[in-house]
Amino acid sequence: MVCMTGRSIAAPLQTLFAELLQQAETTDPAGSVYERTRDGITYLYAKLPVGTTRVDRFLGRADDAAAVALAEAMRQGAAQARERRSLVAMLKRGGLAGPDRRLGAALDAIAYAGLFRGGAVLVGTAAYMMSGPLVGHLLPAPTLMTGDLDLATASLALSADPPERMEAILRRADPSFQAIMPLDPGNPASRFRSGDGYLVDLVTPQRSRADPNPKPLKALEAGAAPLQHLAWLIADPVASVALWGAGIPVTIPQPARFAVHKLILAQRREGAHRLKRAKDLAQAQALMAALQRFDPFLLEDALDSARAMGKAGWADPIDRSLKEIARSANP
Repeated sequence: MVCMTGRSIAAPLQTLFAELLQQAETTDPAGSVYERTRDGITYLYAKLPVGTTRVDRFLGRADDAAAVALAEAMRQGAAQARERRSLVAMLKRGGLAGPDRRLGAALDAIAYAGLFRGGAVLVGTAAYMMSGPLVGHLLPAPTLMTGDLDLATASLALSADPPERMEAILRRADPSFQAIMPLDPGNPASRFRSGDGYLVDLVTPQRSRADPNPKPLKALEAGAAPLQHLAWLIADPVASVALWGAGIPVTIPQPARFAVHKLILAQRREGAHRLKRAKDLAQAQALMAALQRFDPFLLEDALDSARAMGKAGWADPIDRSLKEIARSANP
């Protein structure tokens, strides 16, 4: 494994990122307002950009004060979105990583559906990409590459707002998304794939070895694959923002927990999945190096917390991965 570390993010860029995050979490939805008249009554509508499409939203009658206020909020949201797009462009020019079109569009569709507000947590390499600004470092480019999106939920009651199917949500990112049906047709799908092969996986913490696979997410008409160690990973997640479009507010694991989880995961890779082992260790190494400079106590606390969970499945794989990283750094 090649030792890779990133460089510090300049203070002005960190300030810009913090401003973008605050704006993305608090500003009004961006919409283009238009009118339609039927039977002599004028109604207000808005088109909202979502993923790679536009969603029509009914606001109300043009003579209704609440509808007029909502229309004005949509117009203000559109102006605020233009300002945020400028911030996103500045941050990317400064070297911060942003998702490609497929990942960005999928995150935008998921955020629009309210899944992050409902408790979903982005995990996997996509979450790692969003971690750099939170630890004040540009993470090495080779560790940022991903061809899928992993979305975790601790609650099997996760629902869109308003309720709709997961497949319909993802089709706002790419209309070719389809559920990959499990071998048992009676089970719900936990994986979705676009026509060009982009994958979205839904996962949830494993509570016991008797857990069904997948567990049903009835409100989304989908399922979620149960995974060990996931409950610890997504405990007390943090907010970040994906640098795509006007900035997409997302929820990700604490970077220190992400790094430690990768140490464990690397030792659990079997068969073909062992090909991802080097990437697991590289991501853990890059985040740990950043945390050592940014706030070493965060990393120490995460390591202590994980080791306290047990020896065989927690402390032992952590220590093996740390030894492997140390050997690669000092061949």
